[in-house]
Amino acid sequence: MEQKQKAILVGVQLNNQQDFTDSMEELFNLANACDLEVVGEKIQKLNGLNISYYLGKGKIQEVLALLAEKNANLVIFNDELSPSQIRNLEEILECRVIDRTVLILDIFARRG
Repeated sequence: MEQKQKAILVGVQLNNQQDFTDSMEELFNLANACDLEVVGEKIQKLNGLNISYYLGKGKIQEVLALLAEKNANLVIFNDELSPSQIRNLEEILECRVIDRTVLILDIFARRG
């Protein structure tokens, strides 16, 4: 039996976005629909995104620590990331990084 992938959810609450909590809850449900085990969550409140990494450097270190602590192998971002952000994050986090869009596409691919 294939072991479930363990995922960390990451969300950035921009400018006190009102529907942020609902959006993170939906991401959790999407991950479950993809048969992923969500083992942790990191949230950062920002007024502007980091162009290179989406998150601030300190928060990236927290995600790295959580990955190690929970023995996770996947990070799912609540928002759409650029290809370069995904590449940069995968380099630092040393695991697969996907965003909400890829997760939704994975669900459709499984049902197809």
